[in-house]
Amino acid sequence: MSYNVQVGSGGYWGWKILERTMVRQRSAFLQAHSMKVSRDYFRETIHNIKSAEDLVNDRKLFSIVLRAFGLDSDISNRFFIKKVLESDPADKASLVNKLADKRYADLNRGLALYASSQEKSVAVDTAEIIDRYESRSFEKNIGERHAEIELALNAQREVLNIAISDASENAKWYRILASKPLRQVFEGAYGLGAGFASLSIDRQLSELKDETKKLTGDSSVSQFELRDKLEVVIRRFLLRGHLGVSSASSRYVNALALLRA
Repeated sequence: MSYNVQVGSGGYWGWKILERTMVRQRSAFLQAHSMKVSRDYFRETIHNIKSAEDLVNDRKLFSIVLRAFGLDSDISNRFFIKKVLESDPADKASLVNKLADKRYADLNRGLALYASSQEKSVAVDTAEIIDRYESRSFEKNIGERHAEIELALNAQREVLNIAISDASENAKWYRILASKPLRQVFEGAYGLGAGFASLSIDRQLSELKDETKKLTGDSSVSQFELRDKLEVVIRRFLLRGHLGVSSASSRYVNALALLRA
């Protein structure tokens, strides 16, 4: 038996409903039988995995791990993920360090299978990976009906992680640009068209900084350590997205809300 998270008709108003009901709904979702089965399978199986090959050959476990690191769409890319897991993160020339999307580096570090040539079990933080899996499963459940709220929840977590990192401001922006889900939120919030992605990476960086400063008064990613600052971007993203699908009768109300955001 599963539980579907309720967010009304989605968009910004659904986001506000979720804020008020988050604790209760998350608790109900995590108690569902399907979540318990996945958690138990992960706990019982992960320590039997001794190599990247073992992991990618266990489709059920593989899908749980990919979900935990936000990489669901790679379920069919077994060879690629195997190479990512086997890459040495200490080698700057290795595959995992060449990938702009840092979710792969997180996956690599989380499982530490690059050293699996030795006969040993995987040393993983089981509780952390289960927590990641639960959070992303909750988001994915909403995203099946309201993709914009899944993107907003992901941004709320991931942008904070980037903001508090030790990287330079430019490096932080490049991490956002390298993440498809985060790009969607910022591009949507700023109304950037399809041509934005065709600009040079330096031009994209400059545009994002300029648009962020216009909206929040600060061009840095570090400002998003403050939840209220990121909420401004998320609100603009959700309202702009809702304007695109609203009926004519409700667009006036949404337009006013957007102007006030």
